[in-house]
Amino acid sequence: MDDTDETPSAATGPTGGSGAPGPSGAPEPAMPGWGRVRPVDLRDYVDCVRGAATRVRVFQTDTLAVDVWCVEPRTGTEVLHHPDRDVAYTVIAGRSWFVTDDGEVGLDPMGAMLVPADVVHGFENRGPDPLIVLASSSPPGEGGEDAPVASETDAVHLPREGGSRVRRVVESLLGTSRPSD
Repeated sequence: MDDTDETPSAATGPTGGSGAPGPSGAPEPAMPGWGRVRPVDLRDYVDCVRGAATRVRVFQTDTLAVDVWCVEPRTGTEVLHHPDRDVAYTVIAGRSWFVTDDGEVGLDPMGAMLVPADVVHGFENRGPDPLIVLASSSPPGEGGEDAPVASETDAVHLPREGGSRVRRVVESLLGTSRPSD
């Protein structure tokens, strides 16, 4: 089974670097001056639905996809099977229990595991709080980017006038300094 069947998808956004889909599903413009780089606050993509495991696609390119899973207490994912892609899972919050063909393992926050292509697996939330897992897969599989479920961007901070000292040093070393407006 492919994970695209497990959760209803929000509006699909672009797969390039032009801009993430906004809360309405329509693409928002990329941050001015950032080109293809697109910072996001992952908390905007956490969508915990009581009694269900939900997956929201944050980024997708031709070679990589990044998803955020939210699993309510005492629930788990469907059986996951990706015959053609590797998936790295990182627990961001909560306590997980991963089950694969090879065995079982519990992971706490900042624990990670790699599930190679064609390994049947799934994970459960055995803790009292929501489980939040970041999944990176390559190749990305079907689908596209989902719209964020909120828009607070508390974790994204735009540079002040003139940029940081580190940025000026990096731009100087790389020869990519931008003229002032």
